[in-house]
Amino acid sequence: MGSIYKLSSLTPEKINKLLFPIIFCVDKTKISKYITGYDVLSLNEVLSKRLLSYEQHKRYLHISDEINATIQSKKGNMLITDFEILFDPEYQIDVLKLFILLNRKQKIAVLWPGKYEQNKLKFAEPEYQDYKSYNIKDYDITCII
Repeated sequence: MGSIYKLSSLTPEKINKLLFPIIFCVDKTKISKYITGYDVLSLNEVLSKRLLSYEQHKRYLHISDEINATIQSKKGNMLITDFEILFDPEYQIDVLKLFILLNRKQKIAVLWPGKYEQNKLKFAEPEYQDYKSYNIKDYDITCII
């Protein structure tokens, strides 16, 4: 299942050969040499604009289609940043499963907006509605710390 690598142990060539979605759990400034050839997609901005065409109480019905349409409109390797919108409890999305599905069509890497702790990816704090904790071993992903 999921794998964890230290950034210092990898080269850009090794990263490009990884099969599963890449989850970067490091500062964005440290990954620039590893993501050459990747298009950067700030998903919050694009997705929120696309969802505005739907009534607010119906947006959850369309979010998956809009994500797929957004990703498919891009060609080549993709680095997804700023995707906090996906953690909205209203959308009921398993974010890591989504990235795994998207990675089947094209190479996906993401810049994790939360924390890496004890083999888990966390978003927000437990007292917030959008809090999520994912056990890396439960997903076919590659985490780079």
